[in-house]
Amino acid sequence: MRLLRECCSGCAYCVMVCPQNALATDGWAYLLPERCTDCNMCYYACPHRCFVPDKELRPLRHNIAPHYDVLIIGAGIGGLMTAAALARRGRRVAVFEQLSFPGGRYTELSYRGSAVTTAAWTSLGPKSHIGRFLAELGIGQNPEGDSVRYVSLRDIGLREQYAIRFPDGRHYASLQQMLPSEVYRAWMRAVVRGRRSVPGDVSAHDYIASFCPDNDLLAVVDAVAITASGVSSQAMPAREFIQIVLDSAAAGTDFAMPAGGVAAIIEALVHTLKVHGGELYLGSRVQRILLTQGEARGIELADGRQITGNIVVHNAGPSALIRLLGSDNVPPAYRTRLQSLKGVECAAIFFATREPLFEDAPILMTPGCQRVAGIFSPTRFDPSLSRDGLHLYDAFLPLHSADRKAELALALNDLHRLFPNLDTVLAWLLPMFFTDGWPGTETAQIFGQTGQQRLETRTPVPGLYLVGMDVQGSGVAGDLIPLGVRRLLDEIE
Repeated sequence: MRLLRECCSGCAYCVMVCPQNALATDGWAYLLPERCTDCNMCYYACPHRCFVPDKELRPLRHNIAPHYDVLIIGAGIGGLMTAAALARRGRRVAVFEQLSFPGGRYTELSYRGSAVTTAAWTSLGPKSHIGRFLAELGIGQNPEGDSVRYVSLRDIGLREQYAIRFPDGRHYASLQQMLPSEVYRAWMRAVVRGRRSVPGDVSAHDYIASFCPDNDLLAVVDAVAITASGVSSQAMPAREFIQIVLDSAAAGTDFAMPAGGVAAIIEALVHTLKVHGGELYLGSRVQRILLTQGEARGIELADGRQITGNIVVHNAGPSALIRLLGSDNVPPAYRTRLQSLKGVECAAIFFATREPLFEDAPILMTPGCQRVAGIFSPTRFDPSLSRDGLHLYDAFLPLHSADRKAELALALNDLHRLFPNLDTVLAWLLPMFFTDGWPGTETAQIFGQTGQQRLETRTPVPGLYLVGMDVQGSGVAGDLIPLGVRRLLDEIE
């Protein structure tokens, strides 16, 4: 097996799926040849085709029908929600996913006996957009296999979604505990007024500062914005930030994660899809969207097979859309818009400890750090996510440069400042980067790219639709995806 290091975006999926521990990462994956057995699992888990097998692999040959009502490219959560909903409505649906597992950046992979999130780490719970959409599909109501059981703050005896820790050692169990009463009241006034109206040209930082210019509060606001969407409070419009705060507040003590982790959501969607006659084809890379007289009417797979459909739904991001259509087939104004989108490059450090690092909330906001903005502990909700009884943590950070090693060093320094005893309790650590052709999202929640300013689900190409992180909606990153899915369902009914 050869590894094309220059193609690596740093996601570490290959590291997690390798059964021989023959891969490691320092921001870029690298191979330990003496351990490699040529099982080729890395090949099918890599979103960038970074791996070149020593021997040509026989392509997977699924038994695929020549025609479906709806063809969906990408089995991320948006594609699977669309597929499950349409299958329940009687449409003949097929989903094509190049990876060896469904969910993309919204699931978990097993690593060292633990469930490691691939990017998004919580759904906010049953009151979130994701939770409500699942309920509409009947997921969570059927104990026969497509259920999702939530573990909430209330279930584990907590009230606060996040605590706060500064790198200088100050720790607060809540925002209210941190702030003087008059500053906290000003904060609440800002949120309440923001529910009614917020100027569209004001950043989250400036809006909150106009009510309460408290440096510690503004640092927390920045950490919340980054943790929720990967965007700083100075780059995020105030309207978007207030919506994130309101969505989190609506969850309240029902803030939750699914028992078994976010993979439980993906498993339930796949089950619902299949129960209603839909198909999911893993390891099936789409290399072209087929056009007939300018209309999307099918796809061509990497093995050359062509499948026709009445509708094509794309869930693989704007840059892939241009590639699959062919640049000349994308209307020029639309192509320019897609190419001008500014994305979010980010990273996570997933690690396990033998002792808990914090216990008063499942999320720790870390304002004032050089890189780390927030840390989530999934085992606060579900200890069974670690087979060995370890405490799991997912530290999120935006990237400020293309030097992944330097970014990782700054983030690790943050962790050591936050937890001086980290080295004595650390069991293992895994950095995961989402950069280049595999960013956290291609449409950051910044000025000009929020709410209705995001991409419409209907494209200028007849018969071709979009779902996913780049489609219209506001709120916490992945939780806005169902908003676009609902629009698509309304469009094609």
